[in-house]
Formats: sequence, C-alpha cells, structure tokens
Amino acid sequence: MKLQTKINSRFLLFTLMLFSVAGGILYFVLGKVLSQNVNEIIESRKNNIILFLNQNPSSYITESPDHSFHISQVSSPTSYQYSKDTIIYDKEEKELDHYRIITFTTSAHGKNYKVVLNHSLLESEDLQETILIFMATLFLLILLSLFFLNRWLSLSVWKPFYTTLNQLKSFRIEEKRDISFSVTGVSEFNQLNQVLNSMIHKIRTDYINMKEFTENASHEIQTPLAIIKSKVELFLQDKTLSDKQHQQIHIMYETVNRLSKLTEALLLLSKIENRQFVEQTEIDFCALIIKKLEFLEELFALKQIKITTRFFSEVKTIINPMLADILINNLLSNALKHNIKKGEIRISSRDREITIQNTGKAPTIDLTKVFQRFAKQGDSTESTGLGLAIANEICKSYGFTLTYYFKNDLHTI
Repeated sequence: MKLQTKINSRFLLFTLMLFSVAGGILYFVLGKVLSQNVNEIIESRKNNIILFLNQNPSSYITESPDHSFHISQVSSPTSYQYSKDTIIYDKEEKELDHYRIITFTTSAHGKNYKVVLNHSLLESEDLQETILIFMATLFLLILLSLFFLNRWLSLSVWKPFYTTLNQLKSFRIEEKRDISFSVTGVSEFNQLNQVLNSMIHKIRTDYINMKEFTENASHEIQTPLAIIKSKVELFLQDKTLSDKQHQQIHIMYETVNRLSKLTEALLLLSKIENRQFVEQTEIDFCALIIKKLEFLEELFALKQIKITTRFFSEVKTIINPMLADILINNLLSNALKHNIKKGEIRISSRDREITIQNTGKAPTIDLTKVFQRFAKQGDSTESTGLGLAIANEICKSYGFTLTYYFKNDLHTI
C-alpha cells in the first residue's frame, strides 16, 4: 500500500467516524429543536384560539377549514391538557402522515370548551431527511476529492520521490555510470537524496576496494603457490631422494595443490557475491550439460557410471556464460565425486527446471547445511567443500532456486 493511500484511508476512516458521530448528534439535537418549535407553534395557536373564544362570546368555529383544530362545548368544567404524536390519513395527499395532537379545555363567558389541535410533523421530518442527505453527499464529495487529491499528489508532490526510486532501481554498482539526484522543492526529499548520494559513494568505494583486493589476492597468492608447486614437482622428479622423503614431498605437493584450489574457490565465491561478473547472454542449459558430459566422459568411464538424460523441454535463461559453465561443472562434478562405482547419474529437464540425480551413500551431514561453505561428505581431501556453496551463490545471484534431498538411495539436486 502506498504511503499517500495509507494516509488517505486513515483520514477517511477518521472522517467517517467524525461524520457519523456529528451526524448522530446533529440528528438528535435537530429533532429536539424541531420538536420544541412544533410545541411553540401549537402553543401559539392555542393562545389564539383562547383569545378568539374570549372575544366572540356568541359564536365559535367548530372546525377549521384545513382541519387543523376542532372546538366543541362540554358540560364538565374540568380543566386538562395532554399531547401525543400519532399517524393521520391525509385525504388530499392520500397517505399517512405524522401529526402532533394537543387536547385541552378552556372556559369563556361561562361556557366550557374542548379544543383539539393537530400539527403536521412532515416538514420537520423532511428537514431532518434533507440534512442527512446533505451530510452523506458532503462525505461522498470529500471521498471523491481525496481520491483525485491522491492522484494529483502522486503525480506532482511525490514525483521527485518516484524519480529517485526509479534511479535507484536502475542503479548497478558494477557500472561506472554515476547516479545524480535532482534538487527538489521539498527539503525532506533533498535530505533523502543527500543521504543516498553519500551511501552510494561509500558502497561504490567499498566495492572498488573489494574488487581490487580480490584481483590482487588472486594474483599475489596464486603466483607464489604456483612457484612452490613447480619447485615441489622438481623435488618429486629427483631420484636421489629416499622413499620416505619422496612421500613427504608428495604430501607437500598435495597440500599446496589443495591450497591453490581452495584459494581459487574462495576468490571466485567473493567475486560472485560482489556481482563482478557483468557480461550476460542467453544460455541453453540442456546444451551446456551435453557439452560438459562429453568433456567428463572419461572420468565417468573410470567409475563405470551410467549416464541417463531426458530433456523434455529447453531451459534457457540470461546468465553470465562463465558462471553458467561453473554452475553446471560443479553440479556434475559433485554427482561424480559422491557417486559409487558402477553407479548412475540421471539428468532431466521439465518446465524451467533441471534435475540431477546420482546414486551414492546416505548423507552424514545436516541437510540444511549442504549449501554452506566447507560442508562436505566425509573427510575427503579431494573436495574443498565449496562446490555447492559456489553453485548456490550463483543461483541466488540470478534468482534461481537450488534444492537438495535424498530419497530412494538417490541424491537429488
């Protein structure tokens, strides 16, 4: 929900409550005022009738032409007065209307009279109904005004905010293009843009420093490791060494080789996390898998592993070609390393999904940590424990979902 919409909805809710309470109070007060006004009118008419009877001792009107009052002589001198609201059928309008009737007695020139006065409440009801309609219409007008005000605010007042938001959406830290926020007429937006400029500058500086570090580390670490590796290889070729010395140097060679692979994997993981692979193109993963299977054919043959592929649909997406190659290579290598002799690898594709299954021993690690760094099956020195972590990081970078489970003696990714 947009901020302006949220503000308007709360304002409308408050306005509705306010109008409801105010309307109820107004309706009640107005009813009291109109009722008092009717009573005053009836009282005035009563006084006029009493005055008329006192001024005309010889004659009196038994009923008015508009049937608003009726006078009759009574023998009893008892004095009383009461009023009530009732419904009377109007012959002219041919409908039932609400009336207030007051009945009282009076005496004039030695005669006793009973007077019945009635007054229509229709005008009061019409006035109340008109005010209620006015209140409802006013609330509707406020609702419509807020709707159009919200649109106008979104297009004008909030325009600098949406401009800034669109610039942030298109911002790519790996691009050298600078982002520039325009000065607005709203101080809050200007402060926001200043803070964003400072943050972007700091993020870009950190990114450049990290990029330089990984590039330097890749060169400065791998170079001495390569030198050590070449020197150790020379020692291994020295036939004057004893078997024990040869065995110790071989352990050194394997350790340096593993350290070199581990360094490469960690630097690669750092580059992926920092989004340093900018180039992107459409990759057909099914075709890439077939190509990789041909490349690894001899390694599969050594373990006598049976390969089964069933591609029911193409799986294409936009990705960096190098990362796509690393992703498939790591998943296939994982299926090869953790397989058994004369085992099987099944690869299939369906509905933008690729499934790689391989036979193997049941996992001994926590399955929730299978994609974490240095999580590996057993104590094998061949694996760095970073293959699936790198694959998972590549998938996260492009919005893919990588899942794993073990069922029916099959590891499934």
